[in-house]
Amino acid sequence: MEREKFFKYSVLTSTLGLLLVVLYLLLPFITPILWALIFSLVLYPVHQKLKKLLPWATLSALILTLLTLLVIVIPFGVLGAIILNQAIELSVHLLNFIQNHTYQQYLNDLEALLKKFLRQEQVEVFLNYINSEEFRSLVVGMLKGTSQQLLQLSTNLFTFALSFLFKSFIFLLTLFFILRDGEKFASFIERFIPMHEEDVREIFGTVYKTVLATAYGSVVVGFAQGLLGAIGYAIAGIKYYPLFGLATFFASFVPPFGAGAVWVPLVAYLFINQSIKSAIFLLIWGMFIISTVDNIIRPLIMKIGVQMPYIVLFFSILGGLIAFGFVGIFLGPIIFTTLFSLFVIYERRILK
Repeated sequence: MEREKFFKYSVLTSTLGLLLVVLYLLLPFITPILWALIFSLVLYPVHQKLKKLLPWATLSALILTLLTLLVIVIPFGVLGAIILNQAIELSVHLLNFIQNHTYQQYLNDLEALLKKFLRQEQVEVFLNYINSEEFRSLVVGMLKGTSQQLLQLSTNLFTFALSFLFKSFIFLLTLFFILRDGEKFASFIERFIPMHEEDVREIFGTVYKTVLATAYGSVVVGFAQGLLGAIGYAIAGIKYYPLFGLATFFASFVPPFGAGAVWVPLVAYLFINQSIKSAIFLLIWGMFIISTVDNIIRPLIMKIGVQMPYIVLFFSILGGLIAFGFVGIFLGPIIFTTLFSLFVIYERRILK
């Protein structure tokens, strides 16, 4: 009896130890692997329908992988190069402007605008701080740091391009095999989870619904707002409209301001620069086009997913972004909803 117990614990310890080693080996590739898992869940309904029309599941997986390459990887690679170039140009332009200009005219215009909404003493306190050497040094220091990082990145564009190509290859390769063999792998994992089968399936279903809700809700809304924002910025005559379109995309994930955190300051910038017609156009475009998309698309799409309270959604998305980067937009809600599912299972199986 003791021998069997020793053997059981030895196997369990060895398995857990080797599992940790495997995870350590996969750590350099964890980001493209996580993206492949997320995309495989998003594409799973399409893959299931496509398999019924084709003779082999391998062919369906290959078609979806190639479509992902053509529709996602290549366009985002090109867009990334354009945005990187514009970000470098914008940071250098701002740095040169602050170092070589007094920007007194801009302060006068800003003062005239602020006086419409604030008391005279409040305006003076604000303008005194902006005129101070402390503020100037702070802004110059931030822009210097940003521009140096961007310029350093631009000098290593070859290395950056190789890294992007390698990670894209890992992502596409992993996506193909998950689409082809994902169901077998999920069944294999399910057998080793020490829980009731229906509980395991409930957790898997929660993860699946959360990914779909996040992808079809948040990401689709973000993409639509970023695209519409870029179009509006271009029409309004804003030079760096692809860069601000990308900023709108990311801002859409962060409540409560969302995309308004980008287009509202741009409206103020146009007003200050006496571009009244462009400012009015962008104000109307932002209120009735960019921000309205969220209210139309998100409720329709989020019905398929797991509903979460607003404050939970806020912390799961924002915390995921800070902790894991962009992929955290998915990981944050997955972690929260999985935890809630475990609470429900605990209540059902143990407390009752």
